[in-house]
Amino acid sequence: MKKRKLEPIMENVKRRWTRQIVQEKGYTQTTAVWMAERIEALIDWMQHGYAVIAYRRAIDREFQFVKATLIYYRYDFKREYEASKVQEAVMYWDVEEGKWKRFRLENFLEWKKCI
Repeated sequence: MKKRKLEPIMENVKRRWTRQIVQEKGYTQTTAVWMAERIEALIDWMQHGYAVIAYRRAIDREFQFVKATLIYYRYDFKREYEASKVQEAVMYWDVEEGKWKRFRLENFLEWKKCI
């Protein structure tokens, strides 16, 4: 029942992300929708697992390839990670560096499950 209420919220969030990606990068609507869906899937996965994420750093456009998770979010911040609250950047725990980082939505490239 709770998931049913979140679905319309996440659809609105993905539409907002899509508009932002199109505006910031000039990508096609199709590409931006694909990115928003992949980011949503990434956030869902990282709440209970590890992922390898590829993105470009906002400052210098340098390619980043990181092992990330959100497993520790609840412990460190004393609340659940809410994908619906993501505005411009996705927060993640960088496993190799042992610290919280983030990447801007429009700089996302791809992700894969790390099992």
